[in-house]
Amino acid sequence: MSENEFWHTEENDEVATSPELWRPLSRHLNGFDLDPAAGCEPTPIAEERYTEADDGLTSPWYGTVWLNPPFSDKPAWYSRLVAQYKNGNVDRAVAVATVDTSTDWFHDYFSTADVIVFLDGRDWYITRGRDPHFATMLGFWNPTPESVKWARSMGTVGHFDDDGQSGLEAFD
Repeated sequence: MSENEFWHTEENDEVATSPELWRPLSRHLNGFDLDPAAGCEPTPIAEERYTEADDGLTSPWYGTVWLNPPFSDKPAWYSRLVAQYKNGNVDRAVAVATVDTSTDWFHDYFSTADVIVFLDGRDWYITRGRDPHFATMLGFWNPTPESVKWARSMGTVGHFDDDGQSGLEAFD
C-alpha cells in the first residue's frame, strides 16, 4: 500500500490526533469537556467522549469541545459544531481539519471560527509511520489568549473580521 493509499481507505476514516497537538491546547483551554467523535485515540482527550456507538452527531454537546471528525463525513460534524456553538451549548471549541479552502465546509463552517491556524508540518496524527500527504489546520471558536499565543508558535494564524465576510487576515 502506498503512502497516499493509506489515507484513502475505510479503515482510516478516523485517525487519532497526536498528543503533541492536543495536550498543549488542553492546557491553554483549561481542558476539554467533550470529544464527540472519539474512539481511535489511545489516550482520551476530553473528560467525556462519544464513540461511534454513542452517535456524537445526535448526543448533547457542551462546554469546551475538541473535534477531530471522521474524514468521510466532515461537513456534518463541522455543521453540528457551529450550530451548538451558536446556540450556546458549546462555550469554546477547537476543530482539526485537512487544509482545503476550496471546499464548501471550509467556507460554511470554518469561516465562523474566531481564529484559524495553518499548522507547520504534517505529522499531527498518529499514523504508524505513514506521513499524511495533506496539511492540517485548526479552527478556534472563542479561544483563550493563551491558546492564540500557542497557535502563533505552531504555524500561520489568521482571523476573520467581525462580519465574517472579508476573509482571512494575518494577525499583527
